[in-house]
Amino acid sequence: MSKQSLTCTEQNFVTKAGAQRYTSEHGIIVVAPDTSPRGCNIEGEDDSYDFGSGAGFYVNAKWKKNYRMYSYITKELPALINSNFPAIPDKQSIFGHSMGGHSALRSVA
Repeated sequence: MSKQSLTCTEQNFVTKAGAQRYTSEHGIIVVAPDTSPRGCNIEGEDDSYDFGSGAGFYVNAKWKKNYRMYSYITKELPALINSNFPAIPDKQSIFGHSMGGHSALRSVA
């Protein structure tokens, strides 16, 4: 039996959505991070499509230091963006597709 994982990466949006022209015309910053730890070589990370590499759950897994995606998406990434780009902190949003979309809805403060 071969190992499987989701092949979804940030490139699905970056190359297929066509949002760059619209966002450029309207002065909108779009950040498309890959929210899955990849290449961590954690035992079992690719054993299931819905967990580990490729999974889009924005959670802080208590059992692995590399799976801290909730903190990354809601704290670390916005701070990084705000300190390096002309962003407006109170005019930001998080969105995603599939479980990433569900997780984004759950992340709303």
